[in-house]
Amino acid sequence: MDLMGDELDSYELDGDDVLGDDVLGTALVGTYGVGRAARHHHAKARRPKPRWRNQMAPGVPEPGYGVFPIPLTPQSNNGIFDATHLQIEYRTVAQIPFRGERLLTRVGRTGASTAGLLVSATNGVHIGIRPQVGVLGPINLEDYSANAFGVRLVMQPATQGAEIRIFAFISGAPTGTDSVALSIQILGRVAT
Repeated sequence: MDLMGDELDSYELDGDDVLGDDVLGTALVGTYGVGRAARHHHAKARRPKPRWRNQMAPGVPEPGYGVFPIPLTPQSNNGIFDATHLQIEYRTVAQIPFRGERLLTRVGRTGASTAGLLVSATNGVHIGIRPQVGVLGPINLEDYSANAFGVRLVMQPATQGAEIRIFAFISGAPTGTDSVALSIQILGRVAT
């Protein structure tokens, strides 16, 4: 049974796995002799940890991260700006710890009156109550299209349960049945 090291001998209380062979600058040579330390290293070399077991202990995975997209859901009119919907809030709630790195937007225009309209966000992305901008003001969301280059961000981490919000608006009103559709997601690191 491994409680505090590879073996729990009568003279080993802390275990070599916890403190290593050099305990606070004093090598084990003087305490246990050269033979024991050398035997212990050879025993460890014969028992490597399986590659499939990325665990610190049974049931405790090693800390790490993955990179995943998190979609933001429009709160009105399915994310479509038209003559009566000029502002739309996009929102999600972080299910796990998340740190955004890349805002991804897609804009689709229908009708001639939408050609010159800008799709922007008031103070960018909000993580909780904190806007993720250097200076308060609107940012152009179309600058963050999927084919944009060099637009990586380093957002503040969102803890589990934190709201991630974007307050989007267009610079003018489409006429008639013309519309502008906007979808938003954030690509970022997720703690695993």
